[in-house]
Amino acid sequence: MTDVQTIAQRFMEALNHRDFETIAGFLDEDAALDTLTGQRAIGSHPLRLAIMSYFRHFDEEFVDMVPMRDQLGQRVAVDVTARGHYRESMAGFPPASGQSYSIPSVFVFEFDGPSVTRLTHYRNIRIFEQQLLR
Repeated sequence: MTDVQTIAQRFMEALNHRDFETIAGFLDEDAALDTLTGQRAIGSHPLRLAIMSYFRHFDEEFVDMVPMRDQLGQRVAVDVTARGHYRESMAGFPPASGQSYSIPSVFVFEFDGPSVTRLTHYRNIRIFEQQLLR
């Protein structure tokens, strides 16, 4: 059995490579995604669609990964730096014009065995919006 911290790291690497097939393999069928905009997608297919939509707007790479695991092996947090370009305007954000940004972000994974049951994405949305206004 693969350690959940390793699964979270592989998931993040798959995000960086836009490898949605690998991402799907890590997800529970009823997995939930809580986005940085406060929206929730439930189910592995809607979750993958939400991630793909996000990357349509924000061409982002996650670097400087620092994974942390709880003692029970049910949650993993991955602290990252999100570096990217804002390429297509997204509702609720300033207009896109290719702005570049670099901002700390955290992903929290919840597991049931080796499957991701919930993924939550956090970052300081106000600082993010300020960077998009430059």
